[in-house]
Amino acid sequence: MSNNSFTVSIRDNFTGWTTLDFADFAHNSFSGPLPSSIFDVPTLRIAYFSENGLTGEIPGNYGNPPLLRDLYLDNNDLRGEIPGISTGQLTALTEFLLQGNGLSGQMPDSVCALSSESLEDLWADCLDDMPVDCDCCTECF
Repeated sequence: MSNNSFTVSIRDNFTGWTTLDFADFAHNSFSGPLPSSIFDVPTLRIAYFSENGLTGEIPGNYGNPPLLRDLYLDNNDLRGEIPGISTGQLTALTEFLLQGNGLSGQMPDSVCALSSESLEDLWADCLDDMPVDCDCCTECF
């Protein structure tokens, strides 16, 4: 679904899905909140939501998919603080892109701890007086 001119919201109707490996909604004009039910799909490995007009907060269940490797939420209009994750969540995550949003607060220690495991790229708006305080980010914008 990437690189189109979709302008509607992404329906939050992934409840009950047992298989979804790759979800690419990037580079459109989708609006509305992130579909939280997509993060309950146990086989989700890659989720690209970059470059849209998504609003609201990052769902608290974003850490649920045990196989999630790439999560791109960059360049939307997401607000609020970045939710922490529980021990054992997102252990396969290698790329987590958050820059270009209206996120604020401290990067959770639970997310920073992933840097010693698998996380190679953690990008946020954390340069100088930017709203995200992140000592573990690999790239600040």
